[in-house]
Amino acid sequence: MTFVFVEMSTLVYFASGANKPEYEDLPFDEIYLIDSESFQDQSAALKDGSFEPFRVGRVTCVGMRCLWAVDYLKSKNVKVDCLVAVNLGCYHREIRCPLGSSYFLGYVMQILNDDYVHVANFGNYWDRTDVGVMGLPYEITKLTRKDKRYINPKILTHHNANGVELFQMHKINETSELKVESEIKVSIVRDSIWNYYDKVDLVVHSISDFERRSFFDRKPRVITWKHIAESKRVYCLYSLSERAWKSKFEISGDLDLIFEYCVENKINKVGFTPWGVENCNIFVEKLQNYTEKYPKEIILFHLNKDDYKEITTAKF
Repeated sequence: MTFVFVEMSTLVYFASGANKPEYEDLPFDEIYLIDSESFQDQSAALKDGSFEPFRVGRVTCVGMRCLWAVDYLKSKNVKVDCLVAVNLGCYHREIRCPLGSSYFLGYVMQILNDDYVHVANFGNYWDRTDVGVMGLPYEITKLTRKDKRYINPKILTHHNANGVELFQMHKINETSELKVESEIKVSIVRDSIWNYYDKVDLVVHSISDFERRSFFDRKPRVITWKHIAESKRVYCLYSLSERAWKSKFEISGDLDLIFEYCVENKINKVGFTPWGVENCNIFVEKLQNYTEKYPKEIILFHLNKDDYKEITTAKF
């Protein structure tokens, strides 16, 4: 494995806790600390409940929730050379943002450089670890004290650094076509759907937790499709046109509703995140029998290499 190393210039620390003087000694030009609670007494409150970012030396303190902070960093054209996500306690906060989850890692990927260092926590915290990073579409190499990019984890933690490890990440690209007889072109892309947000006409994601789902569903051209395999479960589908939660629908009919929306709004290209494909024959059968003009193309995005495995290994 060969990496093209460049000097690291930007570190972003999600759920960082308070600023520490030691951060000034880190080898970065820019350091962003993201925490929705630690900077409330030091900055002005904004209308959305977050706090005005402020700077101390080379450190910018951002009093926002993690997902909102990604949007803020993107608006500032920040590209991350070192991502620190070691606070597993985020699982148990009132407004949760599990830093090792696919939905967060996928969203943060849009501000990551193709080569970056990921600082993760593989220690146990209420049976939680950040193993999700190992499923990302990257070549991954664990860093040791001998490596140029290694940082002592103790500097980056406020408590015990046991379980904190550093990994060199190198982006890989994997794209394939789903060989199904259908008028709709279907491809499978191992990448974050948010890296393609401006290239698709509709994003269909499968986040079920309301507090996270509401963040994504507020974005233009985004709707929720909960797990197809859970055919007996019922939930509310978010209406793009009405910007409101519509009546409850059976999960088995969700794809029909999405296709209907595509026809009504002449949507050409739709991107899906994994929904759980234990019942992939439903998806494939609908593709094979579909005769409408829209959509013309579907892209199945995923991070973990085993996502969509049932579809990619089946013979249709």
